[in-house]
Amino acid sequence: MITFLALVLAQTSPLAQANPPPAALKIELYETKQEVVELPETIVVESRRPSLLSEASPSSSKINIDAASGTGAKNLANTFVTVPGIFAPQTSGEGTQTSLFIRGTNSTQSALLLDGRRLSPGFLNTYEVERYRIYGLSSVEVLRGASSVFYGTNAIGGVVDLRLANPLSEKPHSNISLEGGSYGHGSISLHTVSNNQDETHAATQGTALSLTHSQDDGWRPNSSLNASTALLKSEWRVSQALTFDIVGSGDYSTARLPGSELNPKLNDFQYNDGWLLSPGLNYSAEDLQATAFWSHGVSNIESLNEYSFGNVHQGYELTRDEVTALLHYKIDPTLQVGLGANYECSRYDLRVLYLDTAFSPPWEGTHESVGLWAYAEWKATASDRFKVGLRRDDFTDFPGKTTGEISYARKISKPLTLHVKFSTAYRTPSASELLYGTVNSEPLKPESNSAAEIGLRYNDPQNPDLAWTLVAFTNRLSDLIDYDVNTYAAYNIASARTRGLEFGIEGKPTDSLRTFGSITYLETEALISFVTGNSVKVEAGESLLQRPRLNLALGAELTIDPNLTWGLSLNYLEGRVDYDYRPSVDSRVNLPDATFLRTWLRYSFDNQSELTLRVENILGEAAPPKAFGYSPQPRSAFLGYSRKF
Repeated sequence: MITFLALVLAQTSPLAQANPPPAALKIELYETKQEVVELPETIVVESRRPSLLSEASPSSSKINIDAASGTGAKNLANTFVTVPGIFAPQTSGEGTQTSLFIRGTNSTQSALLLDGRRLSPGFLNTYEVERYRIYGLSSVEVLRGASSVFYGTNAIGGVVDLRLANPLSEKPHSNISLEGGSYGHGSISLHTVSNNQDETHAATQGTALSLTHSQDDGWRPNSSLNASTALLKSEWRVSQALTFDIVGSGDYSTARLPGSELNPKLNDFQYNDGWLLSPGLNYSAEDLQATAFWSHGVSNIESLNEYSFGNVHQGYELTRDEVTALLHYKIDPTLQVGLGANYECSRYDLRVLYLDTAFSPPWEGTHESVGLWAYAEWKATASDRFKVGLRRDDFTDFPGKTTGEISYARKISKPLTLHVKFSTAYRTPSASELLYGTVNSEPLKPESNSAAEIGLRYNDPQNPDLAWTLVAFTNRLSDLIDYDVNTYAAYNIASARTRGLEFGIEGKPTDSLRTFGSITYLETEALISFVTGNSVKVEAGESLLQRPRLNLALGAELTIDPNLTWGLSLNYLEGRVDYDYRPSVDSRVNLPDATFLRTWLRYSFDNQSELTLRVENILGEAAPPKAFGYSPQPRSAFLGYSRKF
């Protein structure tokens, strides 16, 4: 500091102005001014703009991909394990079909985004999270609870936003990762970042590209999986405030579908391929932030399913366009407002490739929607903050929907904040729900959620060694869509409630020890009796299927020496109910409680090379992770190697 002050005084003196310093000294001065300053961590998903994580709702979580990858996580399901309020079981292990239950809601009721762009859902309106790997992401952001004001449809349960690496802020580099292990598992991943930064100028153009391919034989007949994923982000800084970007993704997979152990499948398969391309503009000044983008995505599925009454071989294509524009304007230090608009168009095409039953007719349809929303955030005092938002969506094929939210935050102390929120959300009917028409030709209404939550966030930016969140929540789900079991025609009938407590914590008790964990206690309840499309009778007061009443995840990672790190984590599930469809049983069954234990080890040869070992299901747990008749991945070991260039 003394040397720096002396140099500044020397430069401002008359003698220095008459005799400029040599070039080497000028460079030294520049480098001194460019000292790296660690900025507070931000999160985008809560209000579609960067906000301080320390001030975010306790229902918001940001998953650090470097930390998750260090534990051996390769896909989204594994990264969700320690996020409170989320249950994301995989049907058959590594990268297979995955359900996403956020606060007890269905997989169809939460949205999946890529850098704020909505990814294309499947024919059942589910977002197939297993199609996306985490390699190349910078973080995964999760917003739990009703979130339609900012995100429109499929935001009943919440929103998951996959955030890509920023090629303008990262140093140019490349790294490759290889892994192999049990049951024919093998994967290779490549990530590269390039930009035009040099010693004297920040980057104005950059590209980040990630490629991943994995192969698994599976441990059951007809359970192999081959999957490839590509992620792209290119940015051009047009001016100090304006940036143009292109976000892209592509994926392809061939999956065999083994079915359950009680009803094994030997020929079922599914081919998936899809891509998304989205150019956009981002403007960021002191008081004004604005974003506009267009995205075009295509998703194709070809499947063969064997049924007792016949085989269905079909293809499905969804072409989806979205145009979104939004802005945030700071009127003064205490008041900020925002406006947004979006247009979406989805074109569905279900093709029957082979059919020996009348079970699945061809179907085509185009759905369009227009949404407008506005919000205001007012900092009433140094400790009190209010936010209110309102949104209106109109559709070509369904009744319109108005949603809103109001929240209050009070800073109890510097690191501790209280949050209260009331909000509503909706989900539009899926193509599969319109395939056989509707009961009495009545138009289907969007499913709805009225939600309330209260919680605490402890997060001190000056002392990041401990952070935790605690939330109590309730969801009232109405107009849920079910089927007439005789005609498969859809109608709005079901209603349900989910409520619970969720607690998440991460800490660093010592420089060499990192700990993390979450606990979710969940109660679900059908509010009326109804029959689902699988002829399953659900009585009023009964719990919803597959969701655990208690979901506990704990983990610790110990740095033994600068080159060696060891970690251990467990996931405990209790209080799950499923349905046994066998004619001899045909009733609800209790799934056994389960404890899944895993460990990992990392050894760094140097700053560029690392060797990893992970072991899954150490105890050989036999209880199903997802549903009745689906066994967990047996004890498995995987060895990996990564290198940076």
